[in-house]
Amino acid sequence: MQNASAAFEASANGINQAFQGASNPLTSGSTLGDSVSLSTQVASLAKSNLDFNANVKMELVNNEMSQSTFSILG
Repeated sequence: MQNASAAFEASANGINQAFQGASNPLTSGSTLGDSVSLSTQVASLAKSNLDFNANVKMELVNNEMSQSTFSILG
């Protein structure tokens, strides 16, 4: 979860940097490289969000399995 959080933060910072210093970086003097970089950062942001949610779900399933095991044994 820490890796996913760090990746999310890095992507958010990358998106923030793309918008620094321009009123609209997608139209005012942007280049294809800027658009590609922004697209990459947004995709990375979405991936890190999915990774984090998957880790949370795995932890919940792990807890449920542990509780079931303890109830069977105890």
